[in-house]
Amino acid sequence: MKESRAPLLVAFALLLLPVLYVGSYLALVRPAGMLVVTIRVMGSSNRVATGSKTHYLLGGHAAEIIFLPLEFVDRQLRPAEWK
Repeated sequence: MKESRAPLLVAFALLLLPVLYVGSYLALVRPAGMLVVTIRVMGSSNRVATGSKTHYLLGGHAAEIIFLPLEFVDRQLRPAEWK
């Protein structure tokens, strides 16, 4: 009877997930923050610009929620970057 490789593949996938999570965080986070400007057109000549600060290149509010545990640890490890 041939030995199954399924447990090996499952173990590999479970070890790869945390690496992808941390790698995604490091690729998307910008501790200094970025200013995001949104321009809304209110009629033919009225334009309103609003600005907000974000720390992630993509994902918006969803990224803030998904990466909250890593951001907490990052703020403890690199406090000078987050000021």
